[in-house]
Amino acid sequence: MFIFERRESVPLKLKIMIPIISIVIGLIIGAIAILFLNVNPLQVYKAIIIGSFGSRYAFTETLVFATPLILLTSGLILVYRMGFWNIGAYGQYIMGAVFSSYFAIFGSPELPKFFMMFIMIFSGLLGGAFWAFIPAFLKAFWDVNEVITTLLLNYIALSILRYFMYGSWRDPTGLGFPLSKQFPLNAQLPRIIPNSRVNLGLIFGIIAAVIIWFIINKTKFGYELRIIGGNPRAARYAGINVASKIIIAMLISGALAGLAGMVQVSGVLRVLQIEISPEYGYTALITSWLSYLNPLIGIFVSILFGAFTAGGYLIQITMNVPYGIIPLIESVILFMLIGGEIFKNYKISYLKRSF
Repeated sequence: MFIFERRESVPLKLKIMIPIISIVIGLIIGAIAILFLNVNPLQVYKAIIIGSFGSRYAFTETLVFATPLILLTSGLILVYRMGFWNIGAYGQYIMGAVFSSYFAIFGSPELPKFFMMFIMIFSGLLGGAFWAFIPAFLKAFWDVNEVITTLLLNYIALSILRYFMYGSWRDPTGLGFPLSKQFPLNAQLPRIIPNSRVNLGLIFGIIAAVIIWFIINKTKFGYELRIIGGNPRAARYAGINVASKIIIAMLISGALAGLAGMVQVSGVLRVLQIEISPEYGYTALITSWLSYLNPLIGIFVSILFGAFTAGGYLIQITMNVPYGIIPLIESVILFMLIGGEIFKNYKISYLKRSF
């Protein structure tokens, strides 16, 4: 029989090897799927590398795809540290995009850019925080399972977006396509690298990651979150107001997801549409765990997965390989990371029975 003994501390080699093995297995499974398409997997992976790091344009596109992930990952890490399983980053991302886009679509194009940007950033933060408050309140006061509520709110947020895109927010000159009119210049987030789509959101993401790291590791609030994540009952016994900490942490997490939505529509797309990269909200689950809930590491992991996305579009265009290979690889990586938690937290030994 197998005996599971909880580890007092996690060996460094396991912390290093589990993510590496997870990525390798993900790539192997992806290679098997590619073989069924009668395509050489090595050529596909080479094309992904070239499509993400092979030129100045490729690298800037990698940063573009990484920017929302950095913001989403930082916010998720904060609540995951306290054991709150927020699966609703996608919905919070959408609501941030919707709230901020209202002012771009219906606001005055004559408003000074600084004020328009301030309003849109604040609205994006507010939209995401509002959508995160709902499951946080339900969990804090009625102990409603947050996995279910956050997941279901994703679909409600998407339905709200569709309602506006097929309704009064749709551009009447857009030939019937479900997208808004082009954002005016004062509603477009400044781009920071010439001749690229890299925008100010990248700076926001890096700042957010540093702040979240500081909160978790250097503040009383962060210490209390870690206590709650370790043992909520002990935290209550120690006098920590668990309900208020859940709500505050989720407001911050949702606000960062909402800011990611604002950055995407204002800095990259410059329109509101139904397809605003829905995979970001779920990919951030993987980047959070792959970074071992460290937001500084999360910056580099987000860039890695931004590279997957940038390269994935290239292989779809040039090699006729479906982009779905990328989500497949990411899903396997997440599955292996979750499985690896068993080996990280428990020492497994085999005891032979004697009869």
